[in-house]
Amino acid sequence: MKKKVSGAMLLLCAFSFIINSAYAEDVFKNDPIIVTASRYETSVSKEGKDISVVTEDEIKKSGKKTVAEVLETIPGVTVVRKGTDGGIANIYIRGSKSGNVLLMIDGVRVADPMGIEKLYDISGLMTSNVERIEVVKGAMSSMYGAEASGGVINIITKKGTGRHVIISGEGGSNRNHTESVSVSDKTEKSSFFFSGTHYKTDGISKAKKSSSVSTYDDDGYENVSASGKVDTRITDTAIISAMMNYTDSETELDDGSYEDDPNHVYISKLFTSKGEFSHSPFTWWTYKGGAAYMSYIREDIDRKDSIDTTEDDIYTYDGTNVNFDLTSRLNILDVDVLTFGVEYLTEKGSSTSAYYDQWAPGFTTDIFREKSVSTRSFFVNNDISIFEIFFVNAGARIDDHDTFGSKWTWDASASLIIPVTGTKIKGSAGTGFRAPSLYELYSSYGNEELEPEKSFLYDAGVYQEFFDGVISIDITYFYQKYEDMIAFGTATYGNIDDEVKNKGVEVATGIKLADILSVSYGYTYLKFDDSDEQAVLKRPEHRHSATAVITPVEGLSISASYLYVDTCNDSFFNMVTFTTEKVQLDSYHKFDMNIRFALNETVTLTARGENLTDEDYEETYGYNTKRRSFYGGAEITL
Repeated sequence: MKKKVSGAMLLLCAFSFIINSAYAEDVFKNDPIIVTASRYETSVSKEGKDISVVTEDEIKKSGKKTVAEVLETIPGVTVVRKGTDGGIANIYIRGSKSGNVLLMIDGVRVADPMGIEKLYDISGLMTSNVERIEVVKGAMSSMYGAEASGGVINIITKKGTGRHVIISGEGGSNRNHTESVSVSDKTEKSSFFFSGTHYKTDGISKAKKSSSVSTYDDDGYENVSASGKVDTRITDTAIISAMMNYTDSETELDDGSYEDDPNHVYISKLFTSKGEFSHSPFTWWTYKGGAAYMSYIREDIDRKDSIDTTEDDIYTYDGTNVNFDLTSRLNILDVDVLTFGVEYLTEKGSSTSAYYDQWAPGFTTDIFREKSVSTRSFFVNNDISIFEIFFVNAGARIDDHDTFGSKWTWDASASLIIPVTGTKIKGSAGTGFRAPSLYELYSSYGNEELEPEKSFLYDAGVYQEFFDGVISIDITYFYQKYEDMIAFGTATYGNIDDEVKNKGVEVATGIKLADILSVSYGYTYLKFDDSDEQAVLKRPEHRHSATAVITPVEGLSISASYLYVDTCNDSFFNMVTFTTEKVQLDSYHKFDMNIRFALNETVTLTARGENLTDEDYEETYGYNTKRRSFYGGAEITL
């Protein structure tokens, strides 16, 4: 008996030794800290969900100036724009519509109540103030509510890291120029950061030239962005933080595929802000409460000067979100972490349309008087850690919507780190729903009989590092099913009768050789199962991306990025036949480069080229993309 007990004790000790020696906090060398998955800081290795993180250093070395350009390098994420600078940009995660992907800036939801699918156009978001971008793929409605049924993108802005001022400028093709300034300060108890950026270009025509028209006008674009963040530690256990972000952009538009319009202008103004109080009265208990505000104002102006009328067509949309939340986190013996909270969200929207009706004929004014809807939510999430090798996460949420009543969602994920090999096996599953926007419900194209979209998603994958993190590979299989998906019919919005289902595979690999070489490659395979045509537009079946960064000497980095997008379906409205026609977009390759050279601690020079192979391609049928372009700039740190 004693021998059996001794043997069991030896096995247990050996097992504990293996775990403690091989699976401490630094088990994976490539293990960033994130906040989006659970609302509190955690490491990616402890999550069963598929998560991608792009850091400030990676953004700088890539030279990419907009958030949209950064997102298109992430496996599983597709960005589609209607034309160049300022062209309306849509995001798809694993085939999910833009309305199924929640966009946040510093945790503030950016969802337009007066937009189709509550869509916010990300084309105006610049990278100059971005610290990192976190993308959580799969069902996240139990944590964040309706718009997160397909995933969450959280843009984390910079905070004060030291006392310095950075001034930068860049100029290049199409009379493009950017000026940016940032101020940072940090003390023992507080930090401060402010950033301002101005971007302007004469651009190119957003619409492609048709064979019947000899010249199209260039469509210019101007963007002014500002952000600020303040953190103050009022006691050893309490922190007050405040943040704001503002983007004001104006772009010249065209009327559609191959449809030039020299008088069409689109203006948008986004303002987000949040104040938060966080307190840890005990090492095992942390709670925080916050209030967030988002305002998104859009103006679509078509200037007229014709025989019939000289009055401009003006469409104005005004949407706001006000959100209050209180969350609490209990850490039970470092084994069980329980997070629960409440949220109150109010969405408001109104619009005014003043336009010349050629069918009446005459000048018409339509007023969409302010509508509002509130949602009260309660959520709970539980994380269990067993020997630091097996992690289980499960959560549920109840949303009480003014129009659609109570809806509940759930999700669960798990990850297992196999001893000795260091292999991580992961998987997640969950449900979601999306309530129609105020525009989809109550506008002149709206339908008050709409039902919320419902979804079920799951994924499973494996992650492995080799040679102490030098090589990494991440492979994930995913499946998504949507019911009652909302789409535009012949005259109004309606629910699609058939289920929309897709599945696919994501692959992300990387090689890191000290500070000399970094190579990453991503591949996405996406397949829809006999789904409605509207639900599969602009989603390519195959998509490849690759990035290589070489640092031959200290202070010099050379970055090259490659993107391949397979053929995909699209549609456009034919102004001659007044019908919607289906078309196919050709596949394309895109190659960019960026060089950064630090002359000293004060001055850094930059040079970059876009679409170096001069590929003629389309992201949206009948809309232009940039041909070969070159830019140069400098950055001064004081």
